[in-house]
Amino acid sequence: MTTAKLNDDSSLSINIKWLIQIVIGVGTAVYLYFGLENRISTNEDEIQGLRFNQNTYVFPDIRTLESEVIDFKLERERIRKDISRLNEKINEVN
Repeated sequence: MTTAKLNDDSSLSINIKWLIQIVIGVGTAVYLYFGLENRISTNEDEIQGLRFNQNTYVFPDIRTLESEVIDFKLERERIRKDISRLNEKINEVN
């Protein structure tokens, strides 16, 4: 059995139809890869934008609501103290 040797006289023959199909296949694969890469990049940008919006819009709203709740609780405590003082005064008069 003889082994193939590469030298200056070696040649490669390929059908032109196959060569065109290979070039088109590789081109299509590259195009699809870059399209997929672009979609992934776009989704990452959208996620970062959503996180930024969440931090700037949602959390301040929550902080505002929390401060309002705290204000209502303080006002409720003031009213309770006022009621208890009024009850004490009523008890003193009776």
